[in-house]
Amino acid sequence: MNIKDMRELGYNRGWNVASWQDMPNIGDAIPLHLDWIGIGTIDSVEDQIEAWEMFCSESESMDRDFRLRLRLLSPFEFTAHDINESSDPDRYWEAFDLGIANGIRAYRRKHYKLADMRRDAKLAA
Repeated sequence: MNIKDMRELGYNRGWNVASWQDMPNIGDAIPLHLDWIGIGTIDSVEDQIEAWEMFCSESESMDRDFRLRLRLLSPFEFTAHDINESSDPDRYWEAFDLGIANGIRAYRRKHYKLADMRRDAKLAA
């Protein structure tokens, strides 16, 4: 494995996590126990995207924890093992996490186009 492989694995994981998450609506209030970045009520398209990325990131993190608590072996555990056993684990984790963020954003750009979201927000106002 190399850094490029880690970014690609992360990208695919991010894309997949994003595919499971619905975009919140303008006007939705994010419950306090989920709103770790302090959005509150979604007032704009930018808030929608920020909340959605937060939900995607949290889902990805919870998936790691869920599998570990149940002692399930999944592809993630093999990836984590490979990263931890690499010559530079910190750099590999950084590449993997960057790939996840990039995969989430790429999914949003393909399935929730900014221009469409802004148009829909104007029509709803």
